[in-house]
Amino acid sequence: MRMIVTKAERLWKIPQSVMGNMAFSRKRLEARNVEVIDLERFVPEVPDVRPFKEKIEKFGVPSTAGPESLSRLRELVARRHQSLKTAELDPEHEIVITPGIYLTATLVSLGLVNPGDLAAYPDPGMPYFRTATALADGIPRKYQLLESNDYIMNITSLLASPHKRMKILFLNYPHNPTGASVDFYFYREMFKALRFSHILPVADCAHIHPGNPDAAGPLQVKNASGKVLELHTFSTTLGLPGLGFAAGHKDVVAIIQSLLDSQGFAPDERQVGWAIAGFEHAEEIFYARMETLRRRREILSEGLKHLEWRVRGGGLLPFLWVRPPVHGTSINFARRIFVKAGIKVSPGTDFGENGEGWLRLTLSPGEGELKEALERLSGHSRIWQRKFKPGE
Repeated sequence: MRMIVTKAERLWKIPQSVMGNMAFSRKRLEARNVEVIDLERFVPEVPDVRPFKEKIEKFGVPSTAGPESLSRLRELVARRHQSLKTAELDPEHEIVITPGIYLTATLVSLGLVNPGDLAAYPDPGMPYFRTATALADGIPRKYQLLESNDYIMNITSLLASPHKRMKILFLNYPHNPTGASVDFYFYREMFKALRFSHILPVADCAHIHPGNPDAAGPLQVKNASGKVLELHTFSTTLGLPGLGFAAGHKDVVAIIQSLLDSQGFAPDERQVGWAIAGFEHAEEIFYARMETLRRRREILSEGLKHLEWRVRGGGLLPFLWVRPPVHGTSINFARRIFVKAGIKVSPGTDFGENGEGWLRLTLSPGEGELKEALERLSGHSRIWQRKFKPGE
């Protein structure tokens, strides 16, 4: 007798990528000897800084990191992360080493959100905000980010009539996917607007690099450590997947730590050593990374502008937010260029309704692949351009 298994109802609330694997189209491309260029998936890269590479190459077989190594890493986060230097954090109680932002956001929701509680998330924004809330049986409530406002959250409008059961406000700057950025004064005004509420801002700081002297984060605001939680990852900054940290409200940090302990999370010595080496060379890594992204961004953005695409994308993000000159939905266009040109991109609707008409392109491929992608797009531009100009 075959056992019937059904998914829990909460799993139906988790957003899914509308593109999927495109397996059938991949087979047809293979038959045409067309190699897929993936401009959808971000791939962590080891920074091209020789002293840093030499250090991480010395690590041998992975083994569980001891408390001394973790303590040293937390100390480095508090003392050498450029955006956290002024926060005067207690490394033992206000910083916790985590398995990265996605899982940590889920742990925060599980630790704070009861069934029926609300969590606000940006649209467009990363889909894991909704996933984290749904897994805690909470109610995701979106707030709109508009291009006309440079995708900056209007905190006054959001809190004009806050729901009494709203527990978490998810926010993300530098913003993925649009590249929008905010400054110190934005966060100062946010805390003023929240001062009479019990809503915890949870800031996705994935693209705030530890070596960036000009980065702005909520913990830079005076006395903010008891009012906010920052989520960081070493994947986008140091090329180290599966490790990051959370910093801020000590009670929330304690909840995260207890949940991680209950699940047996134990980073290995190699991961921790890699992160420590990254902090020791943070500024070198930051400038090397920015130069690599600058060259790739320049190649891709200039080529797309020549094809009359609109291009956005902050200098800190390994993505471009682009709008092609086409009629129809972003998902249809994304599928079309995959089938015709073998180029995989993220349709804007993967990030919410306000992403319609846009695409997100990653800068993970090398310069040669990006140039190849532009050649393919140019060769097929007559299919989708509103006004195709032969000979250009």
